[in-house]
Amino acid sequence: MILKRVVVTGLGALTPIGNNIAEFWQGLINGVSGAAPITYFDA
Repeated sequence: MILKRVVVTGLGALTPIGNNIAEFWQGLINGVSGAAPITYFDA
């Protein structure tokens, strides 16, 4: 098997907890949940 190098040039996040890495990470540290009841339609 030939291993190839991988380069990560940046990070991004768009989540219910935060819209960037800093907000997302702070939400994780604070125990924020990204789950909520569905209210847009009957479920």
